Amino acid sequence: MNAATPTLLLLAALASCSHDSDSQDASAAFTAFQTALQQQDREACRKLLTVESQPALDSMPWDVIAESKPLKVLGATRQSRYSHLFRIDVADPNNDDAHGQFIVVREYGQMVVDLVASAGLTAKVVTSSGSQEQFEPVPLTPRDHDRIREYQLSQPPR
Repeated sequence: MNAATPTLLLLAALASCSHDSDSQDASAAFTAFQTALQQQDREACRKLLTVESQPALDSMPWDVIAESKPLKVLGATRQSRYSHLFRIDVADPNNDDAHGQFIVVREYGQMVVDLVASAGLTAKVVTSSGSQEQFEPVPLTPRDHDRIREYQLSQPPR
């Protein structure tokens, strides 16, 4: 047995433990957010949400949330091996244990709930009967011109 083998096994074990603790941290962040919601603590909720999700607090049905039972956290899974995005699986005891998911991400070094991404998991596009697609011309930005030039340069010579 090579002398480096035990060291490599130890490093692999430590790496797998860090992934487990990240999943636990994601679950803990969601649980803390849910507790803050139940206690109607707006400032604590704001700290546990992504910057993009914080405006949603203004339209929260605080009284309805306070009266309902908290969601049961079933587990957390990492999106991919090195990702800082976690899917939190939950069951809703207020709705016959219906299953759902929330997204928790690491933002500015701390785990926070992303309500915008969570809503995107179940969003459905709804169009009215009289709606139609309409294209409106917009002027090209310098960034658009740069992308066009990159594309042109990436093409093989003719």
